[in-house]
Amino acid sequence: MDYDIEHDPIERGHLIVASGEIDIAATPRLSTVLAMAAARPGELLILDLSEVRFIDSTALGTILKAAAQLDESGTVLAVVAPAGPVRRLLEVTNLTQRFRLFGTRAAALAADGAPA
Repeated sequence: MDYDIEHDPIERGHLIVASGEIDIAATPRLSTVLAMAAARPGELLILDLSEVRFIDSTALGTILKAAAQLDESGTVLAVVAPAGPVRRLLEVTNLTQRFRLFGTRAAALAADGAPA
């Protein structure tokens, strides 16, 4: 197992921190944690991918599914991805249209609900 996914409550919602390689092996855990966070009330869900070295299409699909569920519940999905391969993948696949993208966790925490 070359990944870790943690979940913590924050003042306005939930924080999920992933690290390592988020691929098909990590997707069930990611899906479970995202679903648990989406089921609990909160106005913001921050998915911090700062320490992710690799992400595959199954994990991206899981994030997109969660984004749709969060949209329905009125929860903002903020994804933290600093400059690097993960951010570039999110940008070139145009997935940034589905959620707000931030370079740092501090910026995501300070978000006011306006587009990034």
